[in-house]
Amino acid sequence: MMKALLTSYFVFVFCMVNVFAQNDVNVMLIVRNTGIKILDNGDTIRVFGFAENLGSQPDVPGVTIYANEGDSVHIDLFNVSQGAPHTIHLHGLDVNQQNDGVPQLSFEVEHMDHGYYHFKAPHAGTYLYHCHVESPIHVQAGMYGLVIIRPSDGSNTTWNGGPYYHKELSLFMSEIDTVWHSDSVLNHPYDTSLAVTPAPLPIYNPQFFLVNGSSGQQLIDNSVELNTQAASRNYIRLTNIGYYGNRVILPTALNSKIIASDGRSLPQVEYTDTVYVYPGERYGVLAEADIEFVDSIKIEYFDLNTYAVKGVEYISVNVSGFNSVEEAVNSKNNLSVSPNPYAEKAIITVKIVAESLVSIQIIDVKGRLVKDFENAQKAAGIYTYQISNYIETSGIYFVTLSLDGRVVETQKLIKK
Repeated sequence: MMKALLTSYFVFVFCMVNVFAQNDVNVMLIVRNTGIKILDNGDTIRVFGFAENLGSQPDVPGVTIYANEGDSVHIDLFNVSQGAPHTIHLHGLDVNQQNDGVPQLSFEVEHMDHGYYHFKAPHAGTYLYHCHVESPIHVQAGMYGLVIIRPSDGSNTTWNGGPYYHKELSLFMSEIDTVWHSDSVLNHPYDTSLAVTPAPLPIYNPQFFLVNGSSGQQLIDNSVELNTQAASRNYIRLTNIGYYGNRVILPTALNSKIIASDGRSLPQVEYTDTVYVYPGERYGVLAEADIEFVDSIKIEYFDLNTYAVKGVEYISVNVSGFNSVEEAVNSKNNLSVSPNPYAEKAIITVKIVAESLVSIQIIDVKGRLVKDFENAQKAAGIYTYQISNYIETSGIYFVTLSLDGRVVETQKLIKK
């Protein structure tokens, strides 16, 4: 009897460990200081950066590192570049001092050496990494990239139990001053015996203003844009690694709200179409248009001393079609509305078999959002929602059921 109980106990523990076990995420970054970047006027400059393997050149920005909350992340930094050593500073991530990438407090990686960074992915959010050796020079040279931590289940939600979204767009802002990319600046002296090596720098006067490493026509060529549908939720991640401030002006029709800052949810949502992003900051913006339109996101780059705008870039926005109607799949019969048609009151009933993040929306025939019932808990069961005064005008409407951010069923609703 005791042996059977012990066997059952160990089977239970083993199953629990496997249910809640997270993944190992292994990333290799190859440091190179002989990269070439093509600017939007056709000129080329020398850049430093992180390549994914020995056969590739570094891109600016570097590869985006993805992980789920709770994952064990292991980064192998292999420095094949000549000159100064390099590190990775995990900006905004809650890691210990040894893995924080500040050379005086942890370690630096010399030519042909490996450096290893290990951390457990913290709260889901937007973070970044960059070299912390002579960081004014090396960051401008191109040694930076995004870190995106998703919820522990990898779903299209902003964080565990947070709002779902259909699409996401990362806008990573920076600038380039071509003078800083000359050999006289990039081949700076470095003395490992000093806490800080003096390095004379030219006045910073950028000529190119980047989003995801592109500017001007490159933004169109590289499809840096928001293509979405009305009644569709879009999560826009805004990150600034430049030395100027960014004023991000979103189209009013996107109905934007700031819900996260620097990898954490805000205690109070801020409804605004203008977001100021200063160097090193990250914001999460939830945008949901209720009409079709074509416009653009305007990004102004302003001098932090004078607040004068020095550059402007535009990100195309195209809202076409209606997500809730066109992507509906009427196959699971989890959604019912009674009575239908109705005059004053109706009840929406949803039967959920597996644990899911549930959202019910009422959409009019033009695709405009009338009501959003969102349940922040992930649980199986029967959900009921009462319709009373949400619909004022008689006509045809649509009730949509979304599970974990994906519309799975739609029912027509008629108000008498």
